Amino acid sequence: MKKINKCLMVLWAVVLIALIFPFSVSASPVEDDRTIFGESYTLESGNILDGNLVVIGGVVDIEEGATVDGNVIAIGSVVTIDGTVKYNLTAVGGTVSLLENAVIEGDIISPVSVVSRAEGAILQGDYQQAWSIPWTNLNLPNVTPSRSVHRPMVNVIPVFTSLARIAGMTLVMVALGALLLLVMPKATEVMTGALIAKPWHILGYGALTALVMLVGGFLLVITICLIPVAVLAGLAFGLAVLAGWLALGYELGKRMAASIFKTTWHPVLAAVLGNLVLYLLAKGLDMIPCLGGFLVFIAALFGLGMAVVTLFGTNRYPRNGEDDSLKQEVLFDKAESIEGEPPVIETATVETPQLEPEKPIDALELDTRLTNVLNEAGITTVEQLLTALEAGDQRLLDISGFGSKSLSDLKKALRQKGYDVPKAE
Repeated sequence: MKKINKCLMVLWAVVLIALIFPFSVSASPVEDDRTIFGESYTLESGNILDGNLVVIGGVVDIEEGATVDGNVIAIGSVVTIDGTVKYNLTAVGGTVSLLENAVIEGDIISPVSVVSRAEGAILQGDYQQAWSIPWTNLNLPNVTPSRSVHRPMVNVIPVFTSLARIAGMTLVMVALGALLLLVMPKATEVMTGALIAKPWHILGYGALTALVMLVGGFLLVITICLIPVAVLAGLAFGLAVLAGWLALGYELGKRMAASIFKTTWHPVLAAVLGNLVLYLLAKGLDMIPCLGGFLVFIAALFGLGMAVVTLFGTNRYPRNGEDDSLKQEVLFDKAESIEGEPPVIETATVETPQLEPEKPIDALELDTRLTNVLNEAGITTVEQLLTALEAGDQRLLDISGFGSKSLSDLKKALRQKGYDVPKAE
């Protein structure tokens, strides 16, 4: 009985020691075997890969302080090692870069591949530059330079990735700019017209909207229950910034066509080239510390103000420039009878707003094609247009692309704006 008690006490002691002092303590995250097919994989600093790492057509980065407790096999891959590999490193038809902190405790086998090795990299095994195929007398040749190749200061893969990302975003912005002009041509003209008419007002409205969105969004989020409203408001805000930015690119395209190329482009072409230049210019400015980002932010505020003030191009700005300003209020008669005298009738009149012939023809809200045809012919203001009509309808009909329907639409637009159209001779 005493022997049984002693055995039980010993057993309890072993259990307690096992609980207090565990046999395996891992200070770093441990991962199992990894096989990478055409993907990117990073073994971060402090992590341990407990097994083999096989890379086929992928990009792998083993950071400083990371450990691969197994073999590394790279086939047609790009591998960067700054950590420790416990066993062999085999590279077939790929590129391997050993950085200053790399430690390879096994062999390096590199047939038909390139291995660049920094001065501080440690190789404890052998460096085999050829590889014998089992059960044959064939050897895979080595294309690795005999001397160590220093790793370049610039990593090519991230550079190409960044360039591809910029090119992709540029194509997206250009496509959205063309789509905006195809779907909402009138609305885009209204937004750019507001920018031309009151640029500083547009900037002020854009800044005020951004401030309200910042404060209002914060208040909505902290209420928890109104988070869906904050999400919808953020979505509308983002759409406004995007629409205004694309309209800004369209206006830039028109200005480029008029000032640099001395011609008038099709609206879609102007939107495509304008947004291309605007996006690349913004990316270039963004590389300038502080000032560049501020200038891009100001441009975004202009675009935001254009979309907000015009309600995405559905209302013109300024409001007093609308057709309602040309309409006369209804006159009313007021009869006052004085004893012994006939009634006196007073007529209240409202002055007709003074017309401005020097306004650009964009104020007539003509079709975009018709406006471009007139601009190309050198007729850019209402005054020039009225002068041409006084010379006879044939003066306009001689313009290329200007027909009888265009003449009819033009006269109709002039009458709607309150101008006296000269009669045809």
